[in-house]
Amino acid sequence: MSFLTNQSATRPQARMNLSPISHPLFLTLLLVMLFSISSWASSWSQADKAFAKGDFAKALELYYKARTSYPDDRRLNYDIGTSLYKLQRFEEAKTELMQAVYSSDTNIASHAAYNLANVHYRLGQKSEKPADKVSAWREAIALLKKAIDLNPHYENAKRNAEFIQRKLKEELDKQKQEQKQDPKNQKQDQKPLSEAAKQALARAMQLCSQGRFTDAKTVLDQIIQADETASQLNSNLQRIQDIIDISAGREPSKPMDASNSTQDLEVI
Repeated sequence: MSFLTNQSATRPQARMNLSPISHPLFLTLLLVMLFSISSWASSWSQADKAFAKGDFAKALELYYKARTSYPDDRRLNYDIGTSLYKLQRFEEAKTELMQAVYSSDTNIASHAAYNLANVHYRLGQKSEKPADKVSAWREAIALLKKAIDLNPHYENAKRNAEFIQRKLKEELDKQKQEQKQDPKNQKQDQKPLSEAAKQALARAMQLCSQGRFTDAKTVLDQIIQADETASQLNSNLQRIQDIIDISAGREPSKPMDASNSTQDLEVI
């Protein structure tokens, strides 16, 4: 489990510089403040314990309680997002983990990117639309590469990236085979590219001619997610991704290795 613990990232500490004042009202307010800080810290600690025991609903409740004290702490985005993932509330988990990916702490950011990749993989699994599945899995791979960039020794992220790349290759091969088997129905069912999709493709090709392959990939990713007619651009997107991988010294997607066909994602 790649869940962050208090040992890997310390909680913010309350800092007070107080002059010695003995006014009863002041002392009462001070005691209330200290009790509140202790209560919030206790909620976070109790949430960690509940998560470790597998009581993710209770952990989520306590993490939300701790957030009242630390509303901008990215670690809580991570903790809440991971708890939501465990509860299979994937869309909510995606929102929380995306915030954690922006953490200035590379340890938190890399773990958040890893878990967010798993969210996208699960959403792809559940999708009934082949284009949505492909898009979600490509996003998962991109997030795992981000996790690896932040932590080059992140072995679980490397294994998951290889696994999802194989699954993506399988899915793309399956879609191609279905098109070959029934090309007439495929053409009948396939809607022509919308004007927005045509413009996006033209823009992506222009960016490729300038060597801006990552920008081109982003353009196609966005239009494929937003426009159902753009699903037929997946092959263009794959070619661009292969160029990016080769330029970065990575191998493009490989055929499925039968010896690992039962492998699943590493546990978060």
